[in-house]
Formats: sequence, structure tokens, C-alpha cells
Amino acid sequence: MASITSAGVGSGLDVEGIVSKLMELEQKPLTRLDTKETAYKAKITAYGSVKSNLANLQTAASTLATASTFTGKSATVSDTTVLSAAASSDAAAGSYSISVSQLAKYHAMRSNTNYAATSETFNTGTLAISIGGAAAVNVAIDSNNNTLSGIRQAINDADAGVTATIINDGTTNRLVLTSDTSGSAGAISVAVTDDGSGGTHALTQLANAGLVQVQSADDAQFTINGLSVTRSSNTVTDVVDGLTLNLTKGTLANPGTATITIAKNTAATTSAIESFVKAYNSAVEYLKSSSSYNSSTRTGGPLNAEGTVRSIRSELNTLIGSSVSGIAGGVDTLSSIGITMQVSGSLSIDSSALQAALADPAKDLTSLFGQTTVGNEGIAVKFKTSMTSILASDGLLAGRTDGITTAIKDIGTTRESLLAKLDKIEARYRAKFAALDGLAASMSRTSQYLSSQITAMNANN
Repeated sequence: MASITSAGVGSGLDVEGIVSKLMELEQKPLTRLDTKETAYKAKITAYGSVKSNLANLQTAASTLATASTFTGKSATVSDTTVLSAAASSDAAAGSYSISVSQLAKYHAMRSNTNYAATSETFNTGTLAISIGGAAAVNVAIDSNNNTLSGIRQAINDADAGVTATIINDGTTNRLVLTSDTSGSAGAISVAVTDDGSGGTHALTQLANAGLVQVQSADDAQFTINGLSVTRSSNTVTDVVDGLTLNLTKGTLANPGTATITIAKNTAATTSAIESFVKAYNSAVEYLKSSSSYNSSTRTGGPLNAEGTVRSIRSELNTLIGSSVSGIAGGVDTLSSIGITMQVSGSLSIDSSALQAALADPAKDLTSLFGQTTVGNEGIAVKFKTSMTSILASDGLLAGRTDGITTAIKDIGTTRESLLAKLDKIEARYRAKFAALDGLAASMSRTSQYLSSQITAMNANN
């Protein structure tokens, strides 16, 4: 008789179902661990968003803590086809009239002999290339590079202050030398030492006398408020302190004229303040939403009841309401320049009040935000210092997330131990029900035997 190998076959008991239900009960601690781990992981993710928001606030505060944010100047040009301009904080406010009569050009020269192919050869020797009268760079021409293309490459490899190219005009090839320096300071001079042999063409064809000027080495010429100025470059940085000019149009016959107006760059300052307010509001809103609790659904955000979140919100609230004493113009708080706290906890900007404060030279907004006096720091400096501390590797956020990470690891260890225990429990259940199954099967067979014997006895009687 074949042995019974599947639990329940001999007895008719649903052993698999019974064991499965029993194991569901045994696995409830595992389910609770999974739920707790999911919650911890949600906290880690949420704290990552908190960190991102606070880092943005730190960056915005750092910008406001920098003096140049408030001292910057803007340069407005009446005709941007003539020139463009940029002003640093060193530039004095005012207007400048510019008239451009000549732009600086890069000196360019070309060969004057027809070369049918770039492989045509020249005598060996030396090209001595000088820029603006400076010491010459010697370019050796030998049997390895005495073709037209070889000479081009040798000049470029020598870093002689010129760029050599070969241009085919449809009839012939020309070697073109273009100075890397604009204006008269970039004038090209080429002297040649010709060895007298080695190629089809004389190397002297590439000396000054054998070259034709394609573009003259002109300096930029312009006037600024009626004063004549000459510079070798179209980018001019040394005419007015803090002002950079980029000349783009103008000839002697048709001068390019424009007016440059330099003023305080309140647009950049306004943008920096708006970015700070936006970053603050974003951080506060996320801290609020992630730690909220819905009494109707009895569910909370991932950071609900987190003491770390309460501490950060309290810190932000304290910082935003702080004051700075001794600032010129009577500005000592954010509200004094039009930035106020709303009922929701977010900040709002009164644009008119802010612009009035920025336009008033008596109001020292630079110090309000960026003063570094110990114990009386500017508001942006306070924010920068606080965010740096919170975001530090040993700061408040790191301490909490490290603790959560440790808790997740502990859950993993506990889960492994519990899984091993559950395997043993299931094995015991199966062993017990297998024995019960066998006993029930044996009793069933005995019952069947006795029934058949009684039936036989009754039949004989």
C-alpha cells in the first residue's frame, strides 16, 4: 500500500488551510515590522525634502548676506547695435555719451602666389613670426613639413600668435595668417631664412614682401563724453572705473553713437529678496504639510509628531521676527521694508514699500541683511548661520535621520530573526498535523476493517 505523502490526504483534514491560517496569526509581528519600516522610510524621504528646502533657503540667505547684492550697478545702452556695456559696483552712477568711429580689427595677411595644390613644396628654412613688434617665434621648415599644408600646421603648432589657414578661392590656394591679437598690438611681421633648395617654391614667397594685407591692424577709436580714446581691442575695461564696453558698430564716415546710463541695480536686489521669501515660504509650507494631522481620516503626514520638525519651525519663526539694531534709515526688521508675516505663516512682500526702501539712500538695507557684528548680525547672516548649523553633518537633521536609519537597520535584523523563528514554527505545525493526519488515517482504516468484519458476521448468522 502506498504511503501518504500529502498532509490531509489520509484523513480528509484541510491541513494546508489550517497551517496557512495559523501562520497568518504568527506573522502579524512581521506585518507590524513592515508597517513600521515603511513609515520610517517615508520619514527619511520627507527629511530629504526638508533638507532640500532648507538648502535652498541657505543659498538665498547667502546671496542676501553678500554686500554686492545691494551695491551692484546696471548699465543701460540706448543703442545696443553700437555697443553693449556692463557695470560693476565700482562704477559711478551717471551718463556717458559714446561715439565709435573705428572698430579694432585682427590683422590678416595672405600669400600672393598661386598654389594649385596644398601639397606643393617650398625650400626649407625658417619663418620668424613677430606680433606687434615683440620677439619673433621661429618656425622651422624642413623636409617633413615643407608643403603648403605642412607649413600651415607648423605655424599653428608653434603657437606664434597667429592662426594659419588655407583658403581655396575656386582658382588657387592661399595661405592666410590672422593675428590672435586685435588692433595695432597684433600686427603681423614675417621674416624668412631660405636655405635655397628643397622644394618647388622659394620660402621667401611667405615673407612680408610676398604677402598681401587682407585686413589692417586697426585700433578701436571712439569718444566718451567728447574725449578721444584709442584701444587695441573692442572690449574696453580701463576707460571708466567699473565699466566694461564691447564696441560693435561705427566707422569714420558713419559713427555709431549711444548713451550709457549707469544706475543702482535695484532689479537684482529685488530678485534676491524675492528668492529669499520664496525659499522661506517653500520651506515653511513643506514643514507644515509634512507634519500635519487629518482628524477626519485620522492620518498624519510622514513627519507628524516629529520633534525635529517642531524645532526647525520654531527656529525659522524666531529668525524671521528678529531685529537688527543701529541700522541707518530706521530699518531694523523685515516688516520695516515691506516684508510681513501672514496668518498662514508665510511671508508677503509689499512691492511699493520695498521699492521705496531700495530707492532711499538713507536706508541701509545692506546692513539690515548682511551686517556681521557679533550679537547683532544682519537677518540674512542669521539665516545663513542657522541653516548651515541645521544642515551640518553633525546637525539637527543629520542626527534625526541617522537615528531613523539605525531604526530601519534594527528592523531588518529583527525581521531576519523573526523569519527564522517562523520557519521553525511552521515546521512544528506541519509535523504535528502530519502525525495527526497519520493517526486519523490509521483509525479510519481500523474502523473500515471492523465494519467489514461485523458485516461478515451478520451475514453468516
